[in-house]
Amino acid sequence: MVPLDWNGEGRIGLRIEVYGCSYWADVISFDGHVVLPYRFRNKKMKTLKDVIALKFKTTESEGVILHGEGQQGDYITLELKKAKLVFSLNLGSNQLGPIYGHTSVTMGSLLDDHHWHSVVIERQGRSINLTLDRSMQHFRTNGEFDYLDLDYEITFGGIPFSGKPSSSSRKNFKGCMESINYNGNNITDLARRKKLEPSNVGNLSFSCVEPYTVPVFFNATSYLEVPGRLDQDLFSVSFQFRTWNPSGLLLFSHFADNLGNVEIDLTESKVAVHINITQTKMSQIDISSGSGLNDGQWHEVRFLAKESFAILTIDGDEASAVRTNSPLHVKTGEKYFFGGFLNQMSNSSHSVLQPSFQGCMQLIQVDDQLVNLYEVAQRRPGSFANVSIDMCAIIDR
Repeated sequence: MVPLDWNGEGRIGLRIEVYGCSYWADVISFDGHVVLPYRFRNKKMKTLKDVIALKFKTTESEGVILHGEGQQGDYITLELKKAKLVFSLNLGSNQLGPIYGHTSVTMGSLLDDHHWHSVVIERQGRSINLTLDRSMQHFRTNGEFDYLDLDYEITFGGIPFSGKPSSSSRKNFKGCMESINYNGNNITDLARRKKLEPSNVGNLSFSCVEPYTVPVFFNATSYLEVPGRLDQDLFSVSFQFRTWNPSGLLLFSHFADNLGNVEIDLTESKVAVHINITQTKMSQIDISSGSGLNDGQWHEVRFLAKESFAILTIDGDEASAVRTNSPLHVKTGEKYFFGGFLNQMSNSSHSVLQPSFQGCMQLIQVDDQLVNLYEVAQRRPGSFANVSIDMCAIIDR
């Protein structure tokens, strides 16, 4: 529970009484390398009906949750793609005829929010019910076959490397799963009792390790101010953001000695940097990079500026990084404003200041130092207004 507002004339009070039953959950943590196989007794599994259920939580937007395939071309895959759940199934195709059995359904969004999500797959022949949390989608598979023919095993957490393109191009799942059940078999319990043998690579643990990453949520009236090292000749910031909005102010900071300022904006779904200079004839340096960055996914921004040089990198793509060698003298200031700015800081020479950023940020670094948002929350050091720390509350579209 995160209070979003306080009573300025009084105090806030809350009493909670919780009633329920004891609950034992089998939890498995996947590190992005280990794969957990459930091997069939008869080497082949031919089913007309399947019921698969599990819960997962992760901060990764890509990863294979489960996978099984047969030599006749049948397969079943549940995976995350761009933080959406994608279920793919093929009950058989006829390569010599018109029968094409591949079926793919996508559900949900922003599923990399490190909250538990429940998935249930119920299949009776070609009839499928796919349930994600409280939303169910009913559909029928393509093709004319009713049985799912799998060979040897079904795996959880990834696809074992087999030399096929499908096994090398997809990322393994990194995060936690709970209460994995495959056709009445409690996979997590079997793994805990060492009845299953995970792949030799990676680490499988029976607890859910909380990530260190702490997000911060901004609304239209928010800002986050963090201190920097004064009078440095290198300006260096990096952060990750996610938003649905095409525009917003990501960062604002004054140079020392009235040398100018730096603005990093999201403008028409691109990241634009405006270096406003007061000591030279060139009044402004503008560079921009990226496209479609308001897709609700996490995107990384890295910006570095020093004497007569600046570089902007989006999502770690060094090949498409934008550089400039324009005349520039850098002397860092002592305050960095993320997501918005104080009124007294809005005297930029840039003609139109962007509206405040609405979305989330995480992994904020200033001068190559990771900002401790918990310390900022206690206003030591830094300050903020109308932000929510340790949560990302953008709405699933």
